[in-house]
Amino acid sequence: SNSNSNSESVRSSISVSHTGSIKPEMKFLIALACLLAVAAANPLDSYILNGQNAALGQFPWMAKISGCSASVLNKRTILTAAHCVCNRAPSSVEVGTVRAGRGTSYRVSNTYIYPGYPTGSGCAVVRDYDLAVLKTSSDIAFNSNVQPIALFSGSEPSAGSAIISMGYGGDHNGISNVLNYAETTLTRSGCGSAYFCSSRQPNSIYFGDSGGPMVYRSGSTYYQLGVNSGISSTTSLYANVVRYASFINRYT
Repeated sequence: SNSNSNSESVRSSISVSHTGSIKPEMKFLIALACLLAVAAANPLDSYILNGQNAALGQFPWMAKISGCSASVLNKRTILTAAHCVCNRAPSSVEVGTVRAGRGTSYRVSNTYIYPGYPTGSGCAVVRDYDLAVLKTSSDIAFNSNVQPIALFSGSEPSAGSAIISMGYGGDHNGISNVLNYAETTLTRSGCGSAYFCSSRQPNSIYFGDSGGPMVYRSGSTYYQLGVNSGISSTTSLYANVVRYASFINRYT
């Protein structure tokens, strides 16, 4: 595909690379997560396992799209996971709330999926590059509950660094669409360069938290380090935004 044109949209024809690929057993489980995340009627929409409820304004960069989570990068740019939008581009994005349906919605005018990620019928076959950028048709109004998050740059944090993952979803009793978060630490063993990982014990992302941000705190500032992508039996996986920053920055 032509990476300099709108052919990178949700219906583009794109090639697949296996650089920094992940283990086969992880691919199977992430594929399952993809199928569940894009099925809006699925009762297991998603939840942060053993997470905490977020307070309004605690994570003002959070955004919600159909079936998934996302993050605000600037007044017109939203970042999410490719598997959330590869079969159907979202029509809107919601911001400024910890409970879905109570925030402010903006129309999505363009969807750009990383070249190399399958679309359409191949959507659930998980590859690297699980990233997508959405553009809104009007400026997002910033306030105390809606603010952008900067992408992390520089040397990647080492294993053992503290991180926070977050997303909208349900709990063990069903769908609640409340923003939850989990504090955990980075692990790098078996992840490959395309992903960051963390242990799923005692808490982790789960189905449908996909697309939400994994953040790293440096001093008093939070930076987005990854995008919630999927799980294996022991590991949570986050697409590495440092590795693919050039794609993201092309549309910001």
